[in-house]
Amino acid sequence: MRFTVLVSHDARWALELATAWSAVGDDVRVVLLDSAAALARPGHRDAARVTTAMDAGVGVWVHDDAVARRALPGGAVVDGVTVVDLDEVADAVTDGTDRAVWL
Repeated sequence: MRFTVLVSHDARWALELATAWSAVGDDVRVVLLDSAAALARPGHRDAARVTTAMDAGVGVWVHDDAVARRALPGGAVVDGVTVVDLDEVADAVTDGTDRAVWL
């Protein structure tokens, strides 16, 4: 099953959930929105959770406006995280997933 998990606040446990779903064979993408986007910043205390999820096969996206609001220089994010705009998020939810979950 293809899951898209939209996270706007505490992304730590959402990443753990996505990793568990991926471990049983699901195709999972996590989209970091609003304050959850901070985890995509290199050096963030929980950035390792993002890397762990990606190593387990979870796709991690971060909303470009959230990156800009956090003044990340040049959109610098953890290696492997994809910076996307809201149209790409909408397309993923409507056409690229079987189940969408907003946490």
